[in-house]
Amino acid sequence: MKNSYLIPRRSLLRGAGVALALPALEIMQAAMADDQQRKIPLRLGVFHKGNGIDPAGWEAQGTETDFTLSRNLEPLESLKDDIVVLSNVSNQAKGDHYGAMPLFMTGVQNRSPGQTFDQVIADHVGQTTQFKSFQLSADPVDVRSTTLNSLAYDHEGRALFVERNAQFAFDRLFRGLSDSGVRREMGSVLDAVREPTSALLRRASSSDKQVIASYLDSVREVELAIEKHEQTDHVRPNLSQVKNDVIRLDDFPSKMKTMMDLVALAFWTDATRVASCIMALESSRRIHDFLSLKADYHWSSHFEKNNRLAEEFNTANTWYVSQFGYAIQRMKQLKEYDGTSVFDHSVLMFGSGLSHGGQHTGSNLPLLLAGGKQSGLQTGRLLAYPRQPPHANCLLTLIQHFGVEQDKYSNSTGTLDRLRKTA
Repeated sequence: MKNSYLIPRRSLLRGAGVALALPALEIMQAAMADDQQRKIPLRLGVFHKGNGIDPAGWEAQGTETDFTLSRNLEPLESLKDDIVVLSNVSNQAKGDHYGAMPLFMTGVQNRSPGQTFDQVIADHVGQTTQFKSFQLSADPVDVRSTTLNSLAYDHEGRALFVERNAQFAFDRLFRGLSDSGVRREMGSVLDAVREPTSALLRRASSSDKQVIASYLDSVREVELAIEKHEQTDHVRPNLSQVKNDVIRLDDFPSKMKTMMDLVALAFWTDATRVASCIMALESSRRIHDFLSLKADYHWSSHFEKNNRLAEEFNTANTWYVSQFGYAIQRMKQLKEYDGTSVFDHSVLMFGSGLSHGGQHTGSNLPLLLAGGKQSGLQTGRLLAYPRQPPHANCLLTLIQHFGVEQDKYSNSTGTLDRLRKTA
């Protein structure tokens, strides 16, 4: 029988009371290759840029298949066939910075977001990967509110950890649980803290018990991650080809490039199939001096009746779009075993939870989708929706696109037509 000689990668020689792990064998390598050939997974990447846009600098013009990119979108000209520009996808007339990131991820302006759409997808596609999802941010923390700092919220409405240190992110993704020594060390630490933590619980106040319970939940998540890594036959491809020189932190453009690289490499090595990156917070006050700009980003978003601010705001927004373009190009460079690229099997979303930056509107959100040949998206399109469907319709479309059997999400009224390829 064809391939009848293949054996699983983690096969053991079992005897009386003994289970001896086998070394790597050619017949295992064949099995690994056969596993990988069965299916290259579809990935979701979410890229967020805060502070909204200037509609005059953002809006593309033309028909569905014959359109001209705007000033902000011009960096994607060479990638025009790989993107979908969404127009008139909306939520409500008025919003604010505190609820804008939840709006981007759920379709609703809310400071208690509930489960975000990426986590609905992660619960479905992320059960075998080292990280069910991975969250990055190129901006520092804004201490005023959780909703100014987090995109992803789990099914209990808890904000998920966001990694802002690029070196730490690299180590977790590529030098973490895949190293048996790291797993043993972490296991020892967890064992060491278990007994004293239990003793502390017996003496703790009610308030402290809640804090400790949250800590224990985090400990348990690490334990489960170690167990899953030890038990699964999941093979992480291309891991040996990832080098530490990807980390470049000389300035903000270097850090941004590193974050884009980390998402691409995480997909390539199948560390995760769902990743998000906050390129700029909705409250970002960064001064983009490397672009010769003087106003902070948030202040320039209030550009009305000020031509200098409008110019600076549009220059910064165009730069952020160019970084999204870099992420696409990077994923195109990374090749799968069959000659396709990481981008061919990826669905990417870019945008903001505010439309007009100065007016804080939530209607006609600035949204882009991108996807390669195997993504299932109908790209090279400007999709204008005259009846202004809620943004949750876009998110539900993506949820269903990743195989989740769900007819409703947030305030959705249906799905977006023309976005997905038809059989």
